[in-house]
Amino acid sequence: MKTKISISISLTAFLLCAILTTAFADIAPPLQPPGANPAPLEYEKTYVEMGYETVNIYVGEASNLYYLETHTDTVNARVNAMFIMSNRGETDETLLVLFPLNNTDGWGDGLFSQPEVQNLSIKVDSQPVAWVEKTTTYPTNPEKMETRWAEFEVKFPLEEVVWIDISYDLQSTGYFPEATFSYILETGGGWYGPIGEAHIFLNLPYEASDENVLAGDRTSPNGLFEDNKVHWEYTNLEPDTGDNWAATIIAPHIWEQILNLRESISQGDGHAYAKITRLYDALIMNRSVREGTEELIFLNYDAYKEALDFDPQNDNILARFADFKLFLHENGRDTPETPAGLEDIYNLASRALEINPLNDTAYQVLNWLENTLDFTPPVPTAAAEQPTESGNKAAESDDAASVEDQPNDLNQAGESQNNTLLYLLGAGLLAALGVIITLVYKLGKKNAS
Repeated sequence: MKTKISISISLTAFLLCAILTTAFADIAPPLQPPGANPAPLEYEKTYVEMGYETVNIYVGEASNLYYLETHTDTVNARVNAMFIMSNRGETDETLLVLFPLNNTDGWGDGLFSQPEVQNLSIKVDSQPVAWVEKTTTYPTNPEKMETRWAEFEVKFPLEEVVWIDISYDLQSTGYFPEATFSYILETGGGWYGPIGEAHIFLNLPYEASDENVLAGDRTSPNGLFEDNKVHWEYTNLEPDTGDNWAATIIAPHIWEQILNLRESISQGDGHAYAKITRLYDALIMNRSVREGTEELIFLNYDAYKEALDFDPQNDNILARFADFKLFLHENGRDTPETPAGLEDIYNLASRALEINPLNDTAYQVLNWLENTLDFTPPVPTAAAEQPTESGNKAAESDDAASVEDQPNDLNQAGESQNNTLLYLLGAGLLAALGVIITLVYKLGKKNAS
């Protein structure tokens, strides 16, 4: 009989775990310095236009933030940006050009640090140029905090094309196991006229898809998937803040683990189902359901069912499935495709505790059900005897036979009665014979004495 379980220590442990999880998540960099278009100093009037630009972001391996001693997950990237500039005025121009080093919003990383892009390299017409650091207010919004820039001089002869190449290392922002990269297009708004044509390529170390590049407000729309790339194209762009680019991906080494586990599942490895649910849980539950992660809900739900079919007595799978269903219920995802009723959640967690009374996840789920959702488990009652499926079929068969085979049944009944009479008659004779034998024995014994 299952009883209502309420353990305050486990609830305290659950709340403490939630606090620690939140604190750990906050360590992730809320906003790292993005890449950006170069801008003319102070956005002074110029007749130099940015006719064409192409930006390639090459996603690399997971790492730690370069400026923190504590462990913090991030993803490295190398950025190569090329700009074709031309002077549409009437005289040559020599300009001081700026490239932002830190976050142009001035927030830094939220940890009282102002991280910068690393290993910056600048070339003009294929020749390396020196740059110096300069601090100014943000050109389009003086109320923002000061921004640090790389400043370098460029000559723009009349009606000649000038190539500017900028390369640097970048680290992702966002909450692991996701990684977000940004690129500021609005700084290109200081040049003459619109940007004629702009291309941004996000290069992944595997095939790019809408599974590993997440949609939503942290990924710019209209990206086209091309093998391992996602391509965004802009024409005649007069950029402002709303045009700034961003893309959120699943961290490469996490996605590669998912691909490996999917391959193991396809080869019949039942243990891989439980392993892949841990990765799906992290992607879905760590940051709530976001646009682009909805399909993972169905994949995770099916993986949990397969994991339990493979190992139905695994208390960890039972407890984590209960926890996942509780998450779905709390987020309005209790659907016919992913049912997450409270009684079902309760039963899964209770089964986990029956197998392992020390399963902390199961305790947390039950405490949440009872103390937060005021769920009262149903009281078991003695179930009335119900005919089994086979019994029902047998009854149906007998009912059908009662009409068709009635004469045979009557004959069989008559034969049964005759057999019973014969049995009783034979039993009576045997009993009488036993009495006679006993009397004869006693009389013989008396005469002998």
